[in-house]
Amino acid sequence: MNELNIYQKLQAVQQNIGQLKKDQLNKFQNYKYVSEYDILRTLRPLLAEQSLLLTFSDETSSEFLFNKTEKEWMVKYLKKMLIINCENTTEQLTFNFWACGQNTDLAKAKGSAETYSIKYLLMKFFLIPTSDNLDPDQK
Repeated sequence: MNELNIYQKLQAVQQNIGQLKKDQLNKFQNYKYVSEYDILRTLRPLLAEQSLLLTFSDETSSEFLFNKTEKEWMVKYLKKMLIINCENTTEQLTFNFWACGQNTDLAKAKGSAETYSIKYLLMKFFLIPTSDNLDPDQK
């Protein structure tokens, strides 16, 4: 059996990801979006099929930055995504990315920063289209 390396496995996931529809509605600002649940529900079986494991953690080599404006806390910190080939655990890829968020509650600011950054990292990393129209300026 010819074992695939981590890059070949990631390519297979990207090729089979398909498209996600923006079918969740933000009622306050009246726009449609793709939920974190939809992204994970689509990715998990493909990652499992390729025996790839993703983990996320806060990157401790960088400072957790936070400050309070008049009404809201703003946070910015570095996160780390680790991708492991479970069939050959010496094959690992690490990616650092920023998480930024704001809220009147500091814990909620960090939570929204985390959710938003991971969601969009996964969409961009795995090349997940979220619309039939890939060029928003087409119309």
